[in-house]
Amino acid sequence: MQTDLNVHSTHYDLHRLVIWMILAGALVTSIGISISVWAEYQRIGVEVFFRRADLLGDYIHSPLAYVYNMSLISAGSCILLAMYGLYQLKLGDFSHYLSLSGFWVGLSIILIGVFPINYLYEHRLVSTSFLIGTFVLHLLTIITRINHKEICSNSLFVLAILGFISASGLIYQLDWNLLDFKPCPHDKLEICWVALNMWFQTNVTMLWCVLLALNVRKLAINNTQVPPSK
Repeated sequence: MQTDLNVHSTHYDLHRLVIWMILAGALVTSIGISISVWAEYQRIGVEVFFRRADLLGDYIHSPLAYVYNMSLISAGSCILLAMYGLYQLKLGDFSHYLSLSGFWVGLSIILIGVFPINYLYEHRLVSTSFLIGTFVLHLLTIITRINHKEICSNSLFVLAILGFISASGLIYQLDWNLLDFKPCPHDKLEICWVALNMWFQTNVTMLWCVLLALNVRKLAINNTQVPPSK
């Protein structure tokens, strides 16, 4: 009986690690991006939403680039810890693949914060890594829904489909020779679809993290109850 208690306690701790690290990462990212967007909004108005999100990390032109970059580093670190916990939960082979792809995404987010757009060559490499990582992440989430429905809820499945479509569009628009996108027109009457898609992909990834945390919480409630001793 004591062994069962220890096993359940360990698994519950891992569930909590996944839940709180994912939520912390999403919270830190949303706060950091919101502060950076607000500062840039004061300077250029609504045009900030028609520019690529990674321009907020530009130390030369973005007023609070350090806030944006530090939030990415912190959020990526939280995601790494969460994916470690998810891997240790051993919910199945696909959860392992999902955690490894999430680890890939988290590491890419950290490196984007370390190498903002001022370090153009390195930034292109890590941004491309993030893009491919999110593509794989959403694809595996869709596959997980087919094989392990208890891990992927309906809402997470729909979000994964949207993220997969968004990532596919960005991959299609990427110039693979430069590992970058064509420059966006900055005329106020023109919409930069690449920038809008990048913003959409960023928000989808954050929401994916939150929904995954809620799913893991549900699993924790269902799977860590210790049966009464006879």
